[in-house]
Amino acid sequence: MTCGDLARSVAKVTALTSQSSWRDWAVPAVLLAGAQLEVWVPGLTKFSGPRVVFALVAIGAAIALLVRRSHPLVSEVAVCALVGFPLLLGWFTQSTALVLMLVVALFACGRYGARPTAYLGVPLASVMVLLSAGPDPDQTLTQSWGWSLNTVWVFALGAGFRHERLLREEASSASESRMQAVAAQERLRVARELHDVLSHSLSVIVVQAEVADTFLEVDPFKSREAIRQVASTGRAALTDTRRIVEILRDPGAYPANSPPPGLPDVPALVDRLRKSGLPVSLTIGSPLPALSPEAAATAYRVVQEGLTNVLRHAGQVPTDVIVERAGNAVVIDIHDQGNRPSPGTQPSGHGLSGMRERVSSCGGDVTSGPCNDGGFRVRAVLPAQDQQ
Repeated sequence: MTCGDLARSVAKVTALTSQSSWRDWAVPAVLLAGAQLEVWVPGLTKFSGPRVVFALVAIGAAIALLVRRSHPLVSEVAVCALVGFPLLLGWFTQSTALVLMLVVALFACGRYGARPTAYLGVPLASVMVLLSAGPDPDQTLTQSWGWSLNTVWVFALGAGFRHERLLREEASSASESRMQAVAAQERLRVARELHDVLSHSLSVIVVQAEVADTFLEVDPFKSREAIRQVASTGRAALTDTRRIVEILRDPGAYPANSPPPGLPDVPALVDRLRKSGLPVSLTIGSPLPALSPEAAATAYRVVQEGLTNVLRHAGQVPTDVIVERAGNAVVIDIHDQGNRPSPGTQPSGHGLSGMRERVSSCGGDVTSGPCNDGGFRVRAVLPAQDQQ
């Protein structure tokens, strides 16, 4: 062996020792101490053969047990080989500590060993028990055969601990997956909120800014009115953004002092867009079935996103918004008369997909697309509270 090989071997042993916890060496250390007492204190146990051999066997078996967690089958093979070496020479010992070392190695094989190779530990330990009956005058083959059956339950006990650990890991993994899914849903909800708020507000601000620029010299009053709309829309966007930030700080609940907008806020929304220059009419049927808070907020966002899309893709064109009852559900119908993409063409952006996700989470459905008589229609159906 060269100096380089020796250095590498020392490095491997040092790394193994540094990675081991106290549980890896505590049990082998206690058993080693017990084995040395049995070897060197006269009268503690019976021997046949040199005591120094069994002392060295105990040391080697204790070292092999240090890797019983990482290499359980290798550890058991090493322990069996060391314990069996004196038996092949006709020497025996009735050392309890050495027997316990074999038990610990077999238990570790059941608990940490990879299947199916770990099952080899059972016949290996059984053979060792049977071999011990040869040179020991106090044991017979019949007695050893009965003792060898104990290897089955020792391995099974380790396997039971292994199964319990695997179940805990699976439960932990499932819990972590659920937490990740909840977090993903929360991120998606916040992303939809941000999209709805910013897309709507910026669309209105852009339209009003264009109006202000157009009438800046010819109609200052109308230009100032457009600028006031820009300021009002910007303040509303800031309020909604603060509410979303509060949701991020306290996931799962809307702040009590800033509840999400719902169906009662739709007329104000339509009025703001009407003042921004969009010729939109609103019809709300009565009575409407009761909606859950989530569905009511979704209804508002459907109207907001639908009208925002009209501004973005069709401009200031006549638009009708109808909110009515259909059976035990609320139907929202948004129909504009602008020139929109032809059938089969999907508009860019995430507005419609986000709308579908919102409505679907409430148990509803959304259909959208160009109309045969021109324009574009979005129709959302939201089930009543007792149907969700």
